[in-house]
Amino acid sequence: MKRGLRQALVWLVCTALFALVASGVWSALTGDGFRVAFAVVLMAIGALLAFTGSNAISRAGSMETFAFLGMGPESDDPDSGEGLTGLGVFLFVSLPLVVAGGLLYGTG
Repeated sequence: MKRGLRQALVWLVCTALFALVASGVWSALTGDGFRVAFAVVLMAIGALLAFTGSNAISRAGSMETFAFLGMGPESDDPDSGEGLTGLGVFLFVSLPLVVAGGLLYGTG
């Protein structure tokens, strides 16, 4: 459980840093407000992670190979206690990003 929460914290910090950089570039290029751009980027990242789950992006590179070999897609779901599952990514990463983005978007 501790490892999964650490992973969620790392994901949150990394996505927040990426959102800061992306929204800084966005607001510099368009002249829009930084807060709104930051909120939209946070919500977009949260929605993307919610829709793709924990391993959809990492499986995308090997799907053609497994299909060619006649095998089903690989499953990178961690065993119990090894990390975040798809539900954990949704609850501890995606949902907080979307909520924080929504709160930032609504204030002001």
